[in-house]
Amino acid sequence: MKKWLLLTISCISLLGLAGCGKSVEEQINTGVASAQTVFEESPREPNKKIGQIELYLPSGYSIKETVDENNYILSKGKDKYILFVNVNEKEDSQLHYDLLKNNSTKKIVKEQPVELDGAFGFTMVLEHDEGQFELIASSGGVKVSTISNNKHMDNKLVEMMLIARSVEVLY
Repeated sequence: MKKWLLLTISCISLLGLAGCGKSVEEQINTGVASAQTVFEESPREPNKKIGQIELYLPSGYSIKETVDENNYILSKGKDKYILFVNVNEKEDSQLHYDLLKNNSTKKIVKEQPVELDGAFGFTMVLEHDEGQFELIASSGGVKVSTISNNKHMDNKLVEMMLIARSVEVLY
């Protein structure tokens, strides 16, 4: 009898905790809004240097240089991110944004362009596959992207914008 009572209480608790998670729409809306706030704040001081860039990496991230000096692979746990740095684009560049907006094969779920003191950036969520989304955070010629399931997308978008805003090209 005690085992059944304990099992029932455990199942109810588990269902209650599962219901506390944010929906995909809430994660996307919160993440996009929070990433805009990050863009509007002062960029973080770089804490890593690799190749021809310096950047801020939040705790738990690692970075690898690739053969293409414009692309870097970021990792955090099982998540992989692509950091693309176009050294020829200025802080006000809208190239990445325009390319995505004009690509009819991409289904935009949510986007938020932002301009501040001559700088342009955006956050965008694209539909990828069933239950997966492409998350993008960009600032000028810097773009961070990843493919994500419907977990922690809000936090990922914020961290991605922190990284994008912090990139400094070394000449």
